[in-house]
Amino acid sequence: MEGAGRRRPTAVVLTALPVEYEAVRQHLQNVHEVRLPQGTLVDIGRIPGLDWYVALAETGPTNTRAALVAQSTTEHFDAEALFFVGVAGALKDDLRIGDVVVARKVYGYHGGRESVDGFAARPDVWEPAYDVDQLVRSAGRNRPWAFLPPDARSTAPPRVHFEPIASGDVLLGFRDSETARRIRRHYNDAVAVDMESHGIAHAARMNRAVRALSIRGISDFADPDKAARDASGSQGAAARNAAAFALRILRDLRPAEQPTRERPPEPTAAVVVSGSAQAPGPAAWGSRPVVKVEGHEYLLYEGPGDLLHEARDGDVLRRQAVARVVSGAGTSRGTYAWLRQVRWTRPLPDGFDPLAALEQEARLCRDLRGPEVVQLTRDGETATLALAWPDDPKLGRPLGTLHELLPEPPVPADPLRLWSVVKGLAEVAETLERLSAERLSHRALQPTSVVTSRPRMALRDLGLAAVPPRQGENPGPHQAPEQRYGSRFRPGPATDVYQLGALLHRALTGRVPQPGLPPYRGSASVPDGLVHAVAGALREDPAARPGIRALRLALLAAARELVVPPQR
Repeated sequence: MEGAGRRRPTAVVLTALPVEYEAVRQHLQNVHEVRLPQGTLVDIGRIPGLDWYVALAETGPTNTRAALVAQSTTEHFDAEALFFVGVAGALKDDLRIGDVVVARKVYGYHGGRESVDGFAARPDVWEPAYDVDQLVRSAGRNRPWAFLPPDARSTAPPRVHFEPIASGDVLLGFRDSETARRIRRHYNDAVAVDMESHGIAHAARMNRAVRALSIRGISDFADPDKAARDASGSQGAAARNAAAFALRILRDLRPAEQPTRERPPEPTAAVVVSGSAQAPGPAAWGSRPVVKVEGHEYLLYEGPGDLLHEARDGDVLRRQAVARVVSGAGTSRGTYAWLRQVRWTRPLPDGFDPLAALEQEARLCRDLRGPEVVQLTRDGETATLALAWPDDPKLGRPLGTLHELLPEPPVPADPLRLWSVVKGLAEVAETLERLSAERLSHRALQPTSVVTSRPRMALRDLGLAAVPPRQGENPGPHQAPEQRYGSRFRPGPATDVYQLGALLHRALTGRVPQPGLPPYRGSASVPDGLVHAVAGALREDPAARPGIRALRLALLAAARELVVPPQR
């Protein structure tokens, strides 16, 4: 936890294209997806070595879209920094592909007046704040590529240019076009052109406390060769360089001093509130380290991923956290629990009762030998369910999750960890098999959903088993194809098979499976049966996947073939 009176600030980073988004996203850890009231999907995460949350979103091209998304995201997260990171076309011949241009000025080049005398420019110019200007210059002099992955570095590093950028809604592909000539005639110090920086400048003007910048990697020369350069990978390299230098600037950017507050401060980086602004009611869990629930007191813990999390879906507020039981009748003091709470303010149109769903999950846990129920309460509009969380008695702390066993991309798991993951997920599949027999499914499996209990791995809860399936549920990297909007398939037990396959794929490759990527082909140290099981589990069509029992047996067989660790 951080010191009193201080909260971790948020920097909004926007991109226009998927390649730009991925260039930033690969740096994020402990990511949550948040849906803003307007529908914008934002990834919230941390970057090692930075004292910031990063809120990452993809706007699509054009200044209008950039301005609208920038305004709503900076307001929603009360952001202190706003960066637009992406690619641009060079207007000067001394720039090279892969160089980075940080906007010292942003010209909105469409402003002007057309008359019989021709076009008369009416420049709209924005400049970053002086302290940000100085940070850019300092970062360019002092290890500018500290955040560039080692495999992306070359013998001739890209150069950083702190120069003006022209911004409009025209995609330039011809340097002798009327638009290009207009830029040269009226904004002849601009070294690059893009389609979003002017929108960011407008959003920055409306939020004067936000430090804003546009950081662009050069991917083409705004000429007829643009398409060929893009196809050769120039956009990926340019976006990677722009993302790395943006993080280098963010490393030195200091958040504003936090005002003294009468109430306890918000947590450092633990709670992400998604959706609309929170309605009046109980204070956020992060502002109350100890939560009282009908005779029980719980001390909340921070953790990776969603282990301390709040999210709002319309009129339903959901909270969850790993907690230590401080006091409570019939409960051993010092034990740990997985604490979940649902607060509901009005009936839902489809008649679904989220409080009853939490009660139903408690019954399923008892009937299907799921996690032990520590406490279940319902008080008016609020229901709370606490499930037992295994602990390490020697270290006096809650046990970790599969998150700690899985490798960081792009490195696959070592043999011992792979054996532990395969064996553990086979054990988890037993509970999923019991759910499937009841025509129910978890549908929310991710690394933090699996507790590395001893001697077996176990589920922390039953996920969405008590909630009717719907498209759009379980957003994030482990969402199955049938859970996405527009799918013609209904989520169900086959969804659990896919998500187990996704966890295994990450253990084997260090990466979450993504559409369009080639399937995992295996290696000499990985049993063929495991390779085939993962490939089958990740099929797009749920009907083509193996059943949960067949997958469990395949994992047990693969665990026997893997190197078994020596017994102590």
